Amino acid sequence: MADILGWIGSVAFAICGIPQAWECYKHKSAQGISPGFIALWLIGEICYVISVLMKFGWVHWMMFNYGANIISISVISYYLYKDKKRN
Repeated sequence: MADILGWIGSVAFAICGIPQAWECYKHKSAQGISPGFIALWLIGEICYVISVLMKFGWVHWMMFNYGANIISISVISYYLYKDKKRN
């Protein structure tokens, strides 16, 4: 039961960043998104991955969440970089 709840929560959290990454992709811009927010989000994800690997090893549902979030962060960061380069 814990794994089922873990997967449900993981998928829900993983999906959270996708709409914003999609908006950035669609508009080719990350205007209005704080670089500080993205930096803190990325630091949090990296720290979580390291701590989970150290404490529990590879947990599929956790790594799915972290992987999806890192992809969203990467897309948003790419458009933040492009916006900064344009200005």
